[in-house]
Formats: sequence, structure tokens, C-alpha cells
Amino acid sequence: QEHYDLSLELFELAAKCALTNGDFSSLKLYSEQVMKEARSFEDGLNVIYFSTCALAYSLRLPDSIQKSIEVLGKLGIDLEESRSAEACVQEIMTSLSTRLDEEILNTERMTEPSMIIALKFLAKLELGMTQTKPRSVPFVTQKIIELSLTKGMSPMSPIGFVHLGA
Repeated sequence: QEHYDLSLELFELAAKCALTNGDFSSLKLYSEQVMKEARSFEDGLNVIYFSTCALAYSLRLPDSIQKSIEVLGKLGIDLEESRSAEACVQEIMTSLSTRLDEEILNTERMTEPSMIIALKFLAKLELGMTQTKPRSVPFVTQKIIELSLTKGMSPMSPIGFVHLGA
């Protein structure tokens, strides 16, 4: 426990390498070890993200989407679909129309680690749902844009803006 942060980072990097190499059995072992020893849910988010990527890459996209939605729920992010996709898009456009371009371009950088990884999950969801649940994509887009404007921009933020413009 003395070198917890270093050990966590090494296991995360090993899991990422395993994912990159398509070694899903090693990824599973590294992920299980991190989740067993993690001090908090947030400490395991990177390996959970890698695991959801592995599900998508191994033709289990619906499982990947479901796992991502569960993780986002634990982070307090709800992908509410109680209205039509058209109403959702209109809501986004209304929200953006109240802001100047300069205001959006000068939005602070996102610093909260749990929100940074949440945007990674959302970006991955957006791509997966485009293939399996296209009517749900605007709700993910809205959440990416909303979090980007309220919590700061992340490297994943442009994905939401691009999907809105597409």
C-alpha cells in the first residue's frame, strides 16, 4: 500500500497495452487486480474504460454500451430519453444560441478526473450508439456538450460538437 499510486498507474498502463495488443485475457487479469485493490470506484475507472473498449472491439457492442451507461450512472450522469430526439437537438441548439462563439472557444479546460473519464465513456458511447441505437445519439451529444460547457473542455469535447453539426 506504500506505493499505491505508482502501482495503480503501472496496472492501468499494462491494461492499456493489453488492450492495444488485443490481449483481452491479460486485460481482464489486470482489470480484476485493479478493481480488487482500488481504494475507490474512481480509481478503477480507467481499467473499466479499457474493458468496455475491449467489449466493443470483440463484437460485444451492446454489452459495452450497457456497461458504459452503468458507469455513467454511478458518476451521476443520466442519459435521459424522456423526450424526442428532435426536442433534444432543439434544446442543445437553444442552449448554444445563448453563448457567444468566443465564450465557447475560451471555455476553461476540464480538470475534474471523474468528468474527464466520463467524457471518454460518453464519446465511446456516441460512436457505439451511432451503429446500434441512432435515435439515442442526440442524448449523448447533449450530455457531452452540457458537461463541456459547465465542467470545462476535454479532448473528447469536440466529438459532441461534431456530432451536433453532422
